[in-house]
Amino acid sequence: MHTHDNRREELQVAVDTGGTFTDIGVRRADGSLSVWKVPSTPAAPDDAVITGITGALEQQGGAASDITRLVHGTTVATNTVLTRDGARIGLLTTRGFRDVLAIGHQARPALYDNRVHRVPPLIPEERIVEVDERMSASGEVLMPLQPGDLDALAPQLRELELDTLVVSFLNAYRNDAHEQLAVARLRELGAAPLITAATDITSEMREYDRTSTAAVNAYVQPKMAGYMGRLVESVTEIGVPSRLWVMQSSGGLLNPAIASTHSARTVLSGLAGGVVGAANWARHLGLDKVVSFDIGGTSTDIALIRAGEPDETTAGEIDSMPLRLPSVDVHTIGAGGGSIAWRDSGGGLRVGPHSAGAEPGPIAYGRGGVDLTVTDAHLVLGRLGTDLLGGRFTLDREAAYSRMTEFGAELGLGPEECAEGILRVIAATMARGIRRVSVERGIDVRSCHLMAFGGAGPLHGADLVHELGMESAVIPPLPGIASAVGMLDAPVRHDFAAPVQADAATGFAGFEEAFQDLRERAIEEMGTFDFGAALLVDARYTGQSYELTVPWAADWAAQREAFDLAHEERYGFRDPDAEMEIIVVRLVATIGQPVVPQEQLGAAGTGAVPKHRRPVFIQGTWVDTPVYARADLPAGEVLTGPAILDQFDTTTYIRPDQQCRCDEYGFLHLTRKGES
Repeated sequence: MHTHDNRREELQVAVDTGGTFTDIGVRRADGSLSVWKVPSTPAAPDDAVITGITGALEQQGGAASDITRLVHGTTVATNTVLTRDGARIGLLTTRGFRDVLAIGHQARPALYDNRVHRVPPLIPEERIVEVDERMSASGEVLMPLQPGDLDALAPQLRELELDTLVVSFLNAYRNDAHEQLAVARLRELGAAPLITAATDITSEMREYDRTSTAAVNAYVQPKMAGYMGRLVESVTEIGVPSRLWVMQSSGGLLNPAIASTHSARTVLSGLAGGVVGAANWARHLGLDKVVSFDIGGTSTDIALIRAGEPDETTAGEIDSMPLRLPSVDVHTIGAGGGSIAWRDSGGGLRVGPHSAGAEPGPIAYGRGGVDLTVTDAHLVLGRLGTDLLGGRFTLDREAAYSRMTEFGAELGLGPEECAEGILRVIAATMARGIRRVSVERGIDVRSCHLMAFGGAGPLHGADLVHELGMESAVIPPLPGIASAVGMLDAPVRHDFAAPVQADAATGFAGFEEAFQDLRERAIEEMGTFDFGAALLVDARYTGQSYELTVPWAADWAAQREAFDLAHEERYGFRDPDAEMEIIVVRLVATIGQPVVPQEQLGAAGTGAVPKHRRPVFIQGTWVDTPVYARADLPAGEVLTGPAILDQFDTTTYIRPDQQCRCDEYGFLHLTRKGES
């Protein structure tokens, strides 16, 4: 422990690795926040993490020894899958089931398109080996696994020169004895450097999903383990005393050791931080239904938050491969600041999903980009000024305007109309994404608030709440690093699940023991008894092939009512004649963080004064529009549109039919004129 004076600053630091920038958020004990951004280093992401931490500390005048909490959101697992540069993995499975990954399930990417190809499995045909063994669906041994068969297979497996071997046997979720026997024996025989049982990664039913999850985990594990090892070492080297926590897909934190073995839990690491942040702000501001809306350069991540809790799913996927692990239920669309405008074969205007990325980027970046993007459209219309990142980055309006003129001419539009068209098309795509997480889940979108963040969220929030008739758009104080800030408040979280078989006849027989087993696993994995435990069940009407996860109610009638209600909200009906069955019990173990106060703004005697004015093209005409520095807005200030607000990490646009109120915590609330 530190023995020097108690006046030293206690700092909490979050690092969020994005495709273009690595964002660092630093929070002091009084809740005040500061931002730092450094370019990402995709070849060695840990370099940018360390450069970012040291740069942010220098800017703050702080020392590494002041850091009491260090949280990291990583894209290593995600990118390893998407770019296909993971480990060389093999599969040992039950004889007759070698094609489980190739067959998948019957869902097709595009039902009527006969040219669409599925993404190839992570494990090719030639690295799949079968062995004689069989468990029944209830977990009884039908055909024992012979150790001699494993001994005979070991040389064949060694010849494949695998990095990792996955052992996934039929019905092992009911009884994993054969998987564990095979793993232990093959490790002794040195069949592969790393050998994992599929049930150790997820022990839920559905053979394809379980094997796919284990395959994704094995594919990213060596890379993730190496990354975690280097990062922990570097963090210790620069003198950070606190331990490192890693963001996982579920919105909770893991320690690096578990992130190294259960690496698939971090596949949506980067997305989850923003959703956790939005959920915290929704609770803090007392907003009941919120759509979290995070726009970056290439994509927009959308999630529904009810009563301060994000929707979750246990049936996620990456690159169309299933992942049976808990994750925040994020819907990602290919629409962002870098989305490219193009004409389809019928001559219609389309925008995205292709993106200009960071290199070469939009035309306005002057880095050799030749395609018009959403950013260029904002610039041509005057919504964006020519300076970004506090003047560190200059945009070339002339270049964007002349290309917009050419492109518009092809469509029979002037440059301004063309730019407005681009924003209208991208707004329609984004609105569809928002309906996916609200209307399609039985929620009236008009009763929701839009929490708009990410670099481009505040530019689009005004148009979207107008188009969808939403309650308001809420813009947090530092939208560009919302994901990093969100992670600071995430709880440490571990999820556990076990299969059960229960219906009205059996009731909850055996549930107490099942939950007790999960509690013991939680104590072992977390190394403490001191955690909160939420008990959940996966229920369905008998014969359905999908379940809904609902809190456990220790009474069958109450459980049935909770399930009926959830089913009615999601699917629009309940079925009183059907039986209900429960097939999985879950325990979510969490250790919460002490709540840090939200920094409050001072109220100023005088209102904010525009720093300058500029023409902005709004609904067919140029309007002289005031531009304010967001930092100049005092608590309680109400601005009427049209107006532009500038800050280091983003620009906020307010429509002429809207007003914008700044609350005492620095959140902006955009509503229709005349509403509070």
